[in-house]
Amino acid sequence: MTFREKIDWLTMAVIALAFGWYAVVYPWGLRGVPALAAQGGLLLVVAIAMTAALTAAAIALAIHRPRDANAPSDERDRDITRRATTRAYYVLIAGAACCFALGYWTGDAAMVLNGLLGSIVVAELVRLASQVAAYRLGE
Repeated sequence: MTFREKIDWLTMAVIALAFGWYAVVYPWGLRGVPALAAQGGLLLVVAIAMTAALTAAAIALAIHRPRDANAPSDERDRDITRRATTRAYYVLIAGAACCFALGYWTGDAAMVLNGLLGSIVVAELVRLASQVAAYRLGE
């Protein structure tokens, strides 16, 4: 397994855990300013936790295999990243369109922002899963 694939697996796991926790803990019954305040506080916790976890794990992986960590990306890596990003972009655009429709019907800014956050998270998971699949399939 390449260093980039390990980082992709790690990032997928951390994102899924962090935003799974966010979805469970978020007070979905709140509306208006209290909901936006709760959202901001929880996102700060998620950002700090994700940064700490990913940094520590990436350092550990780099120490374990320094040659792989310092290897420049080749044409295959760039092609895999480009195709995965294209797939994720379509997911993000569809999710954003649904969120704007949600905003039109509900008028709740916190709900729209949570929907956009969810769209971004799902798009990033699609990108990472596409990259892992491409590395696994040898594309």
